[in-house]
This record gives sequence, C-alpha cells and structure tokens, in this order.
Amino acid sequence: MPTNVFFNHAVSSEQHLYEDLVVESLRMYGQETFYLPRQIVETDTILDEDVQSKFGDAYSVEMYIENAEGFEGEGDLMSKFGVEIRDQATFVLSVRSWERFVSTDQNLATSLRPNEGDLIYLPLSGSLFEIKFVEHEQPFYQVGKLFVFKLQAELFEYAGEDFDTGTDADFVEEQQAYRVDLRMNGSGAYTIGEDVTLSGNVVGEVVSYSEDVSPNQLEVIHVTTTFRVGDTIVGATSGTSRTISSITDILTMSQDGNAQNLDFEGKADNYLDFSETNPFGEVT
Repeated sequence: MPTNVFFNHAVSSEQHLYEDLVVESLRMYGQETFYLPRQIVETDTILDEDVQSKFGDAYSVEMYIENAEGFEGEGDLMSKFGVEIRDQATFVLSVRSWERFVSTDQNLATSLRPNEGDLIYLPLSGSLFEIKFVEHEQPFYQVGKLFVFKLQAELFEYAGEDFDTGTDADFVEEQQAYRVDLRMNGSGAYTIGEDVTLSGNVVGEVVSYSEDVSPNQLEVIHVTTTFRVGDTIVGATSGTSRTISSITDILTMSQDGNAQNLDFEGKADNYLDFSETNPFGEVT
C-alpha cells in the first residue's frame, strides 16, 4: 500500500534549512581549495583517451577533508625508481557550491557533478589531487534530497599538461615540465609565459629568460619541434626575434638533479637503438 499521506519527508523548507546547515558546516570546518577543470586539447581517437590536456581555470570553493587524521593511501614508498608518494584523500563538496561556482565552466564533460580527471589544489599542503571517482549518493537522500559530493582523489602525477590558472597550482608545471635550454644571439627580451614561434608555428612556451649570462639564456617548455643552431625564435607577445647560438643537451634536465637520462642513453646504445625512427630497437 502507499506511504502515509500525512507524513511528508521531502518538505522544501526543511531541505533548504538542512542544506544551509551543510554549507555552513563546510565553510566553518572545511579547507580553501581550487577546482581545476581539465580541458582536452587533443584526443586519441583509437584509444579514446586524452593525448594533451591543459588547465586554464581555477575556482575557489570550500571542501572538507573526510579523514581529519591525515591523507589516506599507501603513503611514501621506496621503489626501484625512487620515492613514490601515494597519498589519497576524500573531499566533501556541497552541491550548492558546485552549481554556483563551477558548473558553468565550458570545459566540463558534464555540468551535473564534478568530473573524473579534474584536479583539486589544496593550498594547505601545496598538493594537487586528481579526482578518480565521484560519489553523489552519500549520505543517502536525507530529507529526500542529495546535498554533497564525495570526491575520491589521488595525488596528481604530472605528464606534460599545460597550467595557466594564475594560482599557485601552476608550480607543478614550472618544476616538472621538460625544458630545453637555448643560448640566444641578438637583442631583445622575451616575456615569461609567452608562446614562441619558429617559421610561424608555435613551438613552445617561455618558462625562464635570463640576461645575466652571455649569450642570454632562454628556457622553453612544451616543445613541439627539434631546435637547431641558427633557428630564429620569435616571441608571440614581445615580438622579440633572436637566433639560437647553442643548445644544451636535451637529455640533461637542469631542474632534476637526480635524473640519469644521459647515463641510460649511453649504456643503452651498446645494446639497442632507441632512436625516434626505430623505437623498438635492433640488437647490435
């Protein structure tokens, strides 16, 4: 038989009151975070996965970390490739805050809920987390409505994405992006963050420029070509046009003192040919 008509568990006034309490609690006990929607730049149509992504927006929203004792996951592990940090966290975000501040972003795969693959920047620890799963039915329909999302996230592993959010979250690109060190002839200063072109095509982004050394030093990230001595590099914003006088070995990663790219390449040449034209190699 139907439920008792004299008892209604979905009274709109009670729902609004309960939602106000939830939002107020999150703002009192939560953390200031930034939600970064992922923008797909290029998609692999065969594997149906993103080949290149960028993060150009950051929305300030309050989130509550469900485990108050610290991050979850396996923590810090020593592996054969060095120390791996496998922190995890569950963030609680109110539906109201999502709809008011984030849902209108044009890069969202769906505006109905947070998207897997998007990032959360936590200024408290200076960490970036990638959303792996979104639980939208916990707690389960209290007073007949859903009020929060629970975002299960893992520490983000940088893989060449472009960050231009204007927040401290951009540090991951500056610290971990692969860069090429160019020494330039000529005059004129490049602007940090501007694109650089070669023969009219965008070939990278300026991450560092210094006139303290001679020839002047230009460091470029998101490189899409092979630079050669004598190439003319033009700044898309500054208009500066200068030629390359020398190129630091591209296998040397100046921002990572523990990198052993050159060692591996030198030893591997004795056994296999790991050139771009023959990635599978041949026994010599």
